[in-house]
Amino acid sequence: MPAKDNIPDYMRGFDLNDDWGITPVNTAPTQTPIIDNSLIESSNIEISKIKSDVSSIKAMMNEVMDIVNEKDTLTKEVTDAAVLQRFKDIEKVILPFLYNLTKSDEPYIHWPNRSPIIKALIEKILKLTRG
Repeated sequence: MPAKDNIPDYMRGFDLNDDWGITPVNTAPTQTPIIDNSLIESSNIEISKIKSDVSSIKAMMNEVMDIVNEKDTLTKEVTDAAVLQRFKDIEKVILPFLYNLTKSDEPYIHWPNRSPIIKALIEKILKLTRG
């Protein structure tokens, strides 16, 4: 956990202990993968699953963007207490995630198993925004 003096004001009061599976590294991976031809068929299945996962994430993001695009401009000030609380709850999900991405100045991020982490984050956001 970073020292309280080292975090931005907007992050105070948020849970900064979530593990997003991100590891900063100072160089790009240098290992050359060893390809076992007997695994190619199972790899193709895994690649298809990954493509499906990415397509699902894109579809969910497109849904979110469609909702955003439906709203030409936001001209009304939000004063409803329940709506304000939902915005605060959304901040509690998004800001720690983004803050954790900025914790290091390393040029690369090692992020294995990111698909389930991102999917869970999307589900949390959709639950908060759609009820």
